[in-house]
Amino acid sequence: MSSFNQSGTEFPGPQEFRATVEDDGLDGDYTIVGDYPEEPDYYVLLGLARNPPPTDAEIRSAYRNLTLSFHPDKQPPHLRHAAESQFRHIQEAYETLIDPNKRIVYDISGAAGVRQEWGQLGAMGIGGEAQRQDVGVKAMSPDQFRRWFLKTMKKRERKAVESLVSSKGGITLGINAASMISVDEDDDVQFHIPSPQVSSYGVSYNFKTPVSLPQLWGTADKEEETSGVETDSGEDVQEEEVEDMQVTWNAGITGGLARPVKKVTVEYEDGTEGEEKFQMPPILAAQNFQFGATVTPNFKNLVGTKGIWAKHPFSLLGDSQVSFDALLLPVPTLKANIARAFQPIPGTRPFQVSMTSIHTRSLDETAPSFEVQISREIAKKKIGVITWSSGVVDWPDFLLRWFPSLGMGAQSAIASANEVSNLQIGLISLPKEGQAAIDFDDDDEEESGDMEDDVRHLLKKKRQIDQSAESWQTYLQATPAGGAFVLNYSRNLFSGKPADDPVKTEWSSEGYFPMPSMDQARAVRLEISSVVGLDMSLNWTIKGVRRVGEYTRVGLGIGIADKGIMMTVSWSRLGQSINLPINVCPANESTNGAAALTAIFPWLAYCAIEFGYIRPRDKKLRRQAAARRHRELKKLIPKKREESLQAIELMTDQVQRRQAREEAQQGLVILKAEYGYIPPVNKKPKSGFAEPRVIDVTIPVAALVNRGQLVIPGKSIKNTNLDVSSSKFWDSTTLRHCCPND
Repeated sequence: MSSFNQSGTEFPGPQEFRATVEDDGLDGDYTIVGDYPEEPDYYVLLGLARNPPPTDAEIRSAYRNLTLSFHPDKQPPHLRHAAESQFRHIQEAYETLIDPNKRIVYDISGAAGVRQEWGQLGAMGIGGEAQRQDVGVKAMSPDQFRRWFLKTMKKRERKAVESLVSSKGGITLGINAASMISVDEDDDVQFHIPSPQVSSYGVSYNFKTPVSLPQLWGTADKEEETSGVETDSGEDVQEEEVEDMQVTWNAGITGGLARPVKKVTVEYEDGTEGEEKFQMPPILAAQNFQFGATVTPNFKNLVGTKGIWAKHPFSLLGDSQVSFDALLLPVPTLKANIARAFQPIPGTRPFQVSMTSIHTRSLDETAPSFEVQISREIAKKKIGVITWSSGVVDWPDFLLRWFPSLGMGAQSAIASANEVSNLQIGLISLPKEGQAAIDFDDDDEEESGDMEDDVRHLLKKKRQIDQSAESWQTYLQATPAGGAFVLNYSRNLFSGKPADDPVKTEWSSEGYFPMPSMDQARAVRLEISSVVGLDMSLNWTIKGVRRVGEYTRVGLGIGIADKGIMMTVSWSRLGQSINLPINVCPANESTNGAAALTAIFPWLAYCAIEFGYIRPRDKKLRRQAAARRHRELKKLIPKKREESLQAIELMTDQVQRRQAREEAQQGLVILKAEYGYIPPVNKKPKSGFAEPRVIDVTIPVAALVNRGQLVIPGKSIKNTNLDVSSSKFWDSTTLRHCCPND
């Protein structure tokens, strides 16, 4: 941001600022680096500091002093228009900072946030959240208003995000292109022009909806307990609303694409007859249709936390995550899941235990099957997992003898042939937090020694970033029919923005932290999955995912499956996805060699496109955008200079009178102040900037003098003590103003 002096004059940037004052022969300078701001800083405009916050008396005093210099009625005709513009900014700054609620919003989201939230449909505007608030916002203390405003903004953000991903759907089209690759008797791989055809399809869709249930027993006590929570200071804090129940509806259909052929008997002119085959329109054959719902109740809201619900074992419901899955088609199935954390020894890492009961058939055929999963963090970002599934649980023989009606029929026994017990023991490594992206495009001129150090530092940082994004999962699976070893591994390739970087929240209980929009190179997420059977059979898949838009990702994969060599193309955006599995070669003994060649060629082609076209093009576009911005800023310099000269002329008389009073009281008098580019002493100056380029800003700096002190608001690093309240004059003082864009 640029720096504004007390008069409202903007210092053009980015440049350096040098000011010289006189006292006991001490010399020094001021250095302020900045850039043109989108909005004037209200604190700097009024000559006030953010920390500590100014009082109402200080705000009013600063406003009265500025009106003496910039009131339009007190200016000559040729300066009246400039005075009106400056006075309008000063008045807007005063009206914002004098209102405690507006000042809080301004500190969080700036002037644009104040205009938006006090406008129509804003939080404080007509139809906003303040009008729907039970307790009047105007009656809140500043701390209460800040918490309420941040909570309101967070709920608004969450609602906007949920509206984007309120429903999820997927389309899968299986494509048969087995004629693309062939392997002859000598194991030579040959590529052909394929004739692909859609052979299968799949469509899935699900959406969430909240459900409000009538109050059950115990909820009254709960409401009395949570309706108003007092802090240590005695202030009420309203709890965030939580839905009693979430219901997720899901449906899906899968099947094949049949291409019927109709035979027709025809009679020719010579009296003979024959048969002709005609291709009929394709027919969608549905093989599996699913429809069901998932219910996630909040037992703590439904039944409360007092009475019988506070006693064991009912208290487990309030501290657990419970869900019910009901599948109506194709076979009625009910799943009940409860998950909870247990800490047997205080001070140790807890165990996460999840238990699922699966009811697929009626109880007169089989007992419910069970699944138990136990996980625990055994090291930082390392989680051990054990999962056991019971499979089909037959009733004991003695029950079958006592109750002859129990037991499965032949049809159920055939259908449950694949439902066997399963044991999995695995280890999961999660990616480290704080992933970042770096860009090696740097157009600044550096010395050779420094360049080598920077390159070495960037390479080290890139390795750390790639390692932090690594994740893997491995587990052993054992069943009565055999077993397998599974390994999944993923990491980021190339420097740039990760493909799996999730959308981050910008609002929290601490404030507003907007995510910068960085137009930079994009990384590729590499995902490798392999399964090794007990007979040493190997199935593997390699997939690369790249972000092509803010929410859009595209993936390309190749691998070996039971059907042969499968290539996958995927597209996803905000929960909506399209998957295209393509069978490019049927399974045979030489599939592995053909799959290796099939994986190498697309990878080499992608690298050539990425580094030969995409990244050079993006780099060129970024340079062009920077050049356009530079030209825009260059055009603003004359306008800003004219506004500064007009503001200086408006405040000259008032500042000269204040300096005369300082001199009469033997206070602080500014004799000379310069602002501009000062060539560095210990470095080689930039090309074309060997000589100083400064302007005289004595009047604006003198306007910052208040009661014998030179007050420069903002975050500053003082190289010498600024105690100018004495009666002597200072020659100079050194100070540097750090800017976010520097």
